[in-house]
Amino acid sequence: MGDYGNVGINAGYARFGVNDYGKVGIDGTIKGDFSNINNGYKLSGNASALIGNGHGVNAGAYAGVEFGKLNCTQFNLGVMADYTQAFKDPKLKIASQPNEQISYSTDLDPKKSLKTGLELGFSRNICCDDDRRFSLSLMGGADIHSQARINTEKNTIENTKLNKVDPFIGTRAEYAKKVNDKGQELYFSGKCFLSDGSSYGEAGIGFRF
Repeated sequence: MGDYGNVGINAGYARFGVNDYGKVGIDGTIKGDFSNINNGYKLSGNASALIGNGHGVNAGAYAGVEFGKLNCTQFNLGVMADYTQAFKDPKLKIASQPNEQISYSTDLDPKKSLKTGLELGFSRNICCDDDRRFSLSLMGGADIHSQARINTEKNTIENTKLNKVDPFIGTRAEYAKKVNDKGQELYFSGKCFLSDGSSYGEAGIGFRF
């Protein structure tokens, strides 16, 4: 099958914490064979701009091996990383109560998150047709994120560096269909990460060259 690569552009919807965004991005993939061409490797990366409620960025990388490349169903195992940062300033409102206590209405969602761990999944050529493919992966590992806290002396919210760690689980799915004999693809994709520290999800449509 040989070595090959492709680049895609995409757009869609993303949600980080409690904030909604539009997203535009690009992704790239390099694949190749080992000495046994039924097995191979895959390297991929992506980067997106988050636009809307404030703004932000999301980027990810994956490196792994694929098994059964000559079959209708292939399996993959690898390591992944996914980074998200929101640039919207957190909000802090202070209200005095009749008993002179202070109450805070705050935006304490993490503003940065780095998720890293293992990814296990499969790809299926639908009806053994190379022109239509569905992929699904499960992920798990560590969510390293910032932690927001109130500075009562300055009446501000301060976000720490990436110093809080929680476990996370996630999933990624894609349906791709070749649209011409050049191998170019139209694809629909989505991914979701959940943890006690932060959450991220997105859905989009793209075109791969």
